[in-house]
Amino acid sequence: MTEHAMSDSSIQFLATQEELSGHTSFRIGGPAEFFFRPACRPELVRTIGRCRRAGLPVRVLGGGTNLLVSDRGVAGAVVATTAVRHMSISTRAISAECGTRITQLVKAAAACGLSGLEPLAGVPGTLGGAIRMNAGTGSGCIGDVIDEITVLAPDGRLQNLRASQAGFGYRSSKLGDCIVLAARLKLQLSEPERIRRAVLANLGAKAESQPLREASAGCIFKNPAGDSAGRIIDSLALKGAAMGGALISPRHANFIVNTGWAASADVLALIELVRNKVLHATGVHLELEIDVW
Repeated sequence: MTEHAMSDSSIQFLATQEELSGHTSFRIGGPAEFFFRPACRPELVRTIGRCRRAGLPVRVLGGGTNLLVSDRGVAGAVVATTAVRHMSISTRAISAECGTRITQLVKAAAACGLSGLEPLAGVPGTLGGAIRMNAGTGSGCIGDVIDEITVLAPDGRLQNLRASQAGFGYRSSKLGDCIVLAARLKLQLSEPERIRRAVLANLGAKAESQPLREASAGCIFKNPAGDSAGRIIDSLALKGAAMGGALISPRHANFIVNTGWAASADVLALIELVRNKVLHATGVHLELEIDVW
């Protein structure tokens, strides 16, 4: 990886042809045409601005935990936020930057006796990505505790948005082309031991039901209203079905795992197989929960 200087008039890059398989939990993905990892929030803002002025499409990469990247790679710039992770804690809130890991936030909140993040225990990825998709579990989501979000608007302006302006829904938001830079999480005082027990219970439940030790992107499909995608897929005896190196997890039917040599085409073929069988059997069209590049 070769570093270069950047200027407003002619943009140069941290790396070219960076393999994205090393930056996603699926361990799948070809090269980014240009790749950046800004060291701080101002550098992140400058990098995105310069890429846009150079006419490059920009994709922002958080933890890469909810993402399938084509083996052909992606054109334009991929900007990784994982180094932009400053966090501060006050009496009833945590302020954190977009690259902060959800696991770090949960741990910090528990240590300080701040309640509200227990439902996110075991949720992978970074704060920015979690906010964009309103990540969560059956008992709560990140949107429940958001007080304010700082975003970079498409026109380059910095904006502070209230939670009500983010349009949080089930595994979704209405942030559009805005890029999350940081957020303030409004929490409640509670006993650290009570929080710790709740966190451990949620982590244990995930460990029992999900293939956490295998390469995956988490749940592939959103749950249909009033039902569970995993239950529907399991009812059609699709656990263990495979395409190339991609396998529907025998542990959880809404997880596709990379057995070690899966290509993006294998995962997409398995997604299509599941969708077609579910639609034919139940009339339900399963929506993707993951992003596909």
